[in-house]
Amino acid sequence: MENSADVKPRRMGTISIGVSLVAFGVMFLLCSVFEILSYETVFALWPVILIAYGLELLAFSFFSGKLMYDKGAVFIMILLMLFAAGMAGVDVCFEIIKYLQV
Repeated sequence: MENSADVKPRRMGTISIGVSLVAFGVMFLLCSVFEILSYETVFALWPVILIAYGLELLAFSFFSGKLMYDKGAVFIMILLMLFAAGMAGVDVCFEIIKYLQV
């Protein structure tokens, strides 16, 4: 059995940011290259990042041991959410311009 002093702290946020980056990367690829998804769908799914982070927090809270937040992962999640919001804003601007030109 491990001593509590020997338990390595769990870095919370690493798994959720990894899954979020892969998922959003695949969705943006499907939008831009294969045109299977619309950008509106991808932009509407940004709360999934928060859900994944919350699920990871709940899962890790049941483990014994020390819990540490991965500050880098949290920072990347915030950047990803800002990027998605910015892309949504740009897309809305393009739609308005397209609408006004007709």
